[in-house]
Amino acid sequence: MRKVGVSCLKPGMKLGHTIYNSRGEELLKAGVVLTDIYIQQLIKLDISFAWVDDGVPFDLPEANDVIKRQTRVAAVRQIKNVLLEAKESGRLVIEPQSLYSTVGEFTEQLLSSKNLIFNLIDLRSQDDYTFAHSVNVCILTLMTGITLGYSRDELAFLGVGALLHDLGKVKIPEEILNKPGSLTAEEFEVMKKHPIFGYELIRDAGNIGETQAVMALQHHENYDGSGYPEGLRGDQINEYAQIVAIADRFDAITANRVYRKAFPPVEAYEMCEASVNYFVKESVAKAFMYNIAAYPAGTIVELNNGMVGVTVDTPKGCSLFPMVNVYFDEKKQPLPEQIVLPLYKEKGLFIVRVLQGGEASQWQDAPPMS
Repeated sequence: MRKVGVSCLKPGMKLGHTIYNSRGEELLKAGVVLTDIYIQQLIKLDISFAWVDDGVPFDLPEANDVIKRQTRVAAVRQIKNVLLEAKESGRLVIEPQSLYSTVGEFTEQLLSSKNLIFNLIDLRSQDDYTFAHSVNVCILTLMTGITLGYSRDELAFLGVGALLHDLGKVKIPEEILNKPGSLTAEEFEVMKKHPIFGYELIRDAGNIGETQAVMALQHHENYDGSGYPEGLRGDQINEYAQIVAIADRFDAITANRVYRKAFPPVEAYEMCEASVNYFVKESVAKAFMYNIAAYPAGTIVELNNGMVGVTVDTPKGCSLFPMVNVYFDEKKQPLPEQIVLPLYKEKGLFIVRVLQGGEASQWQDAPPMS
């Protein structure tokens, strides 16, 4: 079984795992044989990938989500209702306790599974990208806050601000927000107003703190002063806003958008790594990256010694050095039995590239898993 980008699916492939959307609705059951119609529908919904059973000679693990599916689905539905109502009415009307309750549930699940790392699990479709994005950013910010040693009260403020960080986009015209090509200079100036709109909506609601309003206002400021809307620099930028900023960037660039394809997790990780003291301060960037799997479970990889295997787990703080089950030797011949290599313990061994499953399926059949 392997993970395949939806644009690379072919008729006749068999689904290995059921496909759900971000609302938890079942789209296609495991075992279904794909047809042109099914594939086109998945593309139309902008589903990012599917697990298929098409001859790759080893099983690939499905990445574990750090948050339970039903909790995530409920949160997406909640923030969708909040943002759509704000779009319709032009103001934010909400009982803050409902958001704090959601953040509290996220926090409990994250604290009870402290060893779980963030494996990219993209359940977004184009029609609800903003809502699922807000939930992903919230989860990523909470993981970062936990790593930084934040108290539960601090995590609560951080999480609610993260859920509302893109609120101002409800005031951006759809033709700009969902434009398939590059924005013109004039359109980008309009887009750059969404942090101000978000700040104003939260401030005017009167029942959510100034801290959360500032997070919405500053989440596009850069540590070196090159951001917007105010061009703030260094510690002029609220630390909570910096955490939301790096989470927002990582989640955005790993998602398919109407104007570009998603970046692979390892490339997104490297972009965040390069952002130290340019985009956010070093302590925030390091705490964020501590929780990210650059090679999510189920990624087929080649090592610098030529061996090939699949990632199965990544310890926190070892983002680029996961545990790999190796199935093929340096000549791409199947090993008598799999070798388990924890790269975080193996000096001199590292991943040099990610392989597509079709490449591995052309090699000799591997022996049964031991």
